Formats: sequence, structure tokens, C-alpha cells
Amino acid sequence: MNIAIYDLDKTITRRPTFTHFLLFYARRTAPIRLALLPVWIAAMIGYKLGLYGRKPLKQFGIAMFIGRQICPEKLSNIVASFADHIVSQGLQPGAVARIGADRARGALLVMATAAPHFYAGHIGNMLGFDAVIATRHISQADGRLAHRIDGENCYAGEKLRRVQEWLSQQDFSRQDAHIRFYSDDLSDRTTLDFADEGYAVNPSKRFGEAAAAANWGVIDFRSTHEVRSER
Repeated sequence: MNIAIYDLDKTITRRPTFTHFLLFYARRTAPIRLALLPVWIAAMIGYKLGLYGRKPLKQFGIAMFIGRQICPEKLSNIVASFADHIVSQGLQPGAVARIGADRARGALLVMATAAPHFYAGHIGNMLGFDAVIATRHISQADGRLAHRIDGENCYAGEKLRRVQEWLSQQDFSRQDAHIRFYSDDLSDRTTLDFADEGYAVNPSKRFGEAAAAANWGVIDFRSTHEVRSER
């Protein structure tokens, strides 16, 4: 069983999607919330300073720009528009080419991302992914989503745990699966090590040095001539 797993933000897409989606949503539903952008920038600085983790940061951002309760009908329309915008204008050409190549060789395509499932799932469907593993949000009895994350943010070690959970749910044994994993960020080190073939996408100097030490491939998705070196 060949499985190709892709991170989303800055691996498939040209830019991070989370803040982009928050502003996209606010602009279409309550533009007055855009005045809170300086508060959000300050919150991100607080995260960088280690004052709190990604999970509370993301919950705060959703509560501020979208609301504590998310209407599924309104969300569905905006997600469809956002996903169409990302797929038509926001993808890295090398990622598109590599996804097509992995599909052509018969690999099962899986997206594993810290982005919220409510929009990452839609992007994954539009790109023809077979499965999307993403951050989940608590679902209310009336069908609305809460701003609060269900479990943990699908990031770093939690991403690997969720990938392993998905493999188990599909009844795929690890020894019978050949896994490729593509990521732009060193936070995915554990999943890169878990894969049979790990690829550092458009790596920084630090990430490139780590890739060389760990024997991961290095790949450039900014053009369709994407491969610089492989394992």
C-alpha cells in the first residue's frame, strides 16, 4: 500500500491559511471585526513569546473573528468560496505536480494538517485527496460548531498520533504501507521520521540542515521543477 501524506499550509499552499480564513470569514459576515486585527497580531506575538500554546491561540482567533458558535449554513457557503479561492489562486505549482504524480503511481492521498477540518476537508476534497486528517472542533447538539477544539490541535506529535490512529482505523499495518510525507516545517519532525520517505518542502536553512542530518529528501514546490535532492 503506497500512501502519500501532505501537510497543507506552505506545503500545498503558497501561504498559511488560518489567519487568511479568519479575515476572509469576517470580511463576508461582520467587517467590523476586522478592526480587531491588531489584537490578533498582538496575540500571535504572545504565542511567539511562549505565553500560551497554539490551541488557545486558535480558539481565541476563531471566537474573535467568527464567533463562539459557528452557524453551519453560513460556514458552508464561505468555506466553499474560500476553498475555491485557495485552489484557483493559492497553490504551489510543484505541490500540484507532485500530488498528480503520487496519484498517477496509485498512492492513497492523505492530507495531515493543523488547519481546521471545516475548511481543510473541503480543500482536500477539491484536490482529490482520499482522506483529510485535521484539527477538529466540538460539534453542538444543534449542529453548530464551537470555537473550542475537540481534543488537541493536530500539530507536531499530535499529528503523528492522528496519522497512526487513521492507519489503524483503515486496518493498514505499518509494515505493509510505504509512506511518503511532505512538510514545510520542522515541527513535523516526528512524522518525517515515521515515514519511509520524508521530504522537507522549501526548507529554511535550519530545516535544510536538519533534513541533511536526518536523511530526508529536500523538495522545492515553488515551481514544477520541484525536486532538488531526494533520499
